[in-house]
Amino acid sequence: MSRLVVISEGLAGLAHELGTHWITIGRGDKNAFQIVETSISSQHCEVLLRGNELVVRDLRSTNGTFIGGKTVSEAVLQPGQILRLGQVELRLEISATAPPPPPAVAPAAVNVPGPAQAKKIGPKGETSKTYRLLFVDDSMAFLEMVIDLFGSQEDKSWEIHTATSPDKALAILQQKLIDLVVLDIGMPLLDGIQLLGLIHKRYPNIKKVVLTGETDDSHRAACLANGAELYLLKPGDEEGWRLIFNMLTSLLRWEDRDDYSSTLSEAGLYNVIQLECVAGNSSVLEVRNQQTAGEIYIEGGTIIHAAAGKLVGEKAFHLLLSLTDGEFRLIPFQAPPERTVQSPWESLLTQAVRVQEKESYSGDDDDTILITKKRPAAKTTAPAPPLPAAAGKPAVTSPPSAPQPTPTPEAKEPPPKPTPAESPRPNASRTAAGMDFITLEEMVKADTTLIAKPDSQGRSSDEPKK
Repeated sequence: MSRLVVISEGLAGLAHELGTHWITIGRGDKNAFQIVETSISSQHCEVLLRGNELVVRDLRSTNGTFIGGKTVSEAVLQPGQILRLGQVELRLEISATAPPPPPAVAPAAVNVPGPAQAKKIGPKGETSKTYRLLFVDDSMAFLEMVIDLFGSQEDKSWEIHTATSPDKALAILQQKLIDLVVLDIGMPLLDGIQLLGLIHKRYPNIKKVVLTGETDDSHRAACLANGAELYLLKPGDEEGWRLIFNMLTSLLRWEDRDDYSSTLSEAGLYNVIQLECVAGNSSVLEVRNQQTAGEIYIEGGTIIHAAAGKLVGEKAFHLLLSLTDGEFRLIPFQAPPERTVQSPWESLLTQAVRVQEKESYSGDDDDTILITKKRPAAKTTAPAPPLPAAAGKPAVTSPPSAPQPTPTPEAKEPPPKPTPAESPRPNASRTAAGMDFITLEEMVKADTTLIAKPDSQGRSSDEPKK
């Protein structure tokens, strides 16, 4: 087996076996060949064994990559030559039976559907549309991994194109109808942020995602300002890549943001909000159907306000998430008139699911009170309540429609009073204050009635007896 062996003092004997795939070399622990030495960059270069020679590509290292004492960006290392990374020297050792040369590197634009039996990463279900994705990264090892992970789906929902430089990426965009561009920040000549802005200016309708190892907040803000829908960090394990695949697929399935992006039946608001919050985005989610219209404000991945009709805060949020028909769209963020939501988005979504399982929200929820009664209400019009009895005289009742037992003075419950016990509060918002709380079992057993909004006197035309 051919190897790349370190020959510098202090690290002598450190080696890595070479195969038919690109491998990265660097100080970071995510590299296939890790060399912990201060002159070597976190991700210094990448190499590929091709017959009896080694293809070497520098990955914008700080201290440079050298072959035969000359700085190289991409070159071929022959047996007997010395490869120097920073201050560390390495030598290529070729085995007697070297592996056959790998196939030529995929060109900048390649459709890679992959065999059906290959490893699949992706959500369940099938899609009827094939999406064209362009991955732009200066690392061939990364692009090769993307093809291996995402290019072998059974449903062929992704058509993957790759580019290792900005000029190759722009050439592909001129030749192909691309649905989504996924690019890294670190690029040769033109950096990723500049390339992102250029793509956004030339192709504003193409969705753009930054996938990088940079965690700098200023880079994230710059990318979102230059048209990126998402700013994601490169994961380090398979589960992380599965999440990336699902998020990119969800983004692809949204329609153009210039119009209402999707119907609620195609993509649930739960997934859309989760995607925005996980990505740390700032946006306004407009939701509407024939009865209800509202907005959910998300700032830096935090839900700060929701409004739907006369409802605001968490009540409005739960109402909007309960809708099953209608449509939504994402628009650029603008400050809300007030901040009415303080809970974390995770707990808000969890609570919304519980609310949907227990209750059904109405667009007129602001004008309706849900009350419970221990006895079921009669379907026919109830007889008028008995008038209060005068001193020394029995109570007078209206003629019953059917024989009714005559009230006796020994009745345990006195007849209801014609006036409410409390003075009305026309300007106060209706809350649970002053109401008796009941258990879930009592609520299930009890009969529920929707009472119309009280009039200006605080009375309801259909007010039940206590």
